[in-house]
Amino acid sequence: MLMSVDKIPPPTVFELLGVDPKSFAGKVPIATKEQFVNAIHKSIDDSDTVDQYKKVFNNQTTRLSHAKKVLGEIKDTVNSFHSKVGGDLAKIEGLFCSMAPEPNTGKPMPPGMVNALLRVSPEAKTCSAEELL
Repeated sequence: MLMSVDKIPPPTVFELLGVDPKSFAGKVPIATKEQFVNAIHKSIDDSDTVDQYKKVFNNQTTRLSHAKKVLGEIKDTVNSFHSKVGGDLAKIEGLFCSMAPEPNTGKPMPPGMVNALLRVSPEAKTCSAEELL
């Protein structure tokens, strides 16, 4: 049984949904209700109970609702910052480093980390506003 804190690797999600990852290149995948229901059926173990799934779905729904709310609240600020720095990854990395918790505040990230966090190519020097969000 997967718990809400477990991360499902993207290839597994695509397989469960029965979709080709290439069809979502650069976009957030959105599943249909049918794909979602079929994925759930594929992932059910005989020992699973309805109560286990209720907890997982409630936790995930709460987390995603909160993320949507927060992103809505910061979208204008993030877009403004992106415009100001022109999507420059070095400047975005500087912002991330300044917001890191102690003892890492202000310390540089490992090489390529900002690219990985924003899911842009390792060679990229800039990102789009959508990638920053």
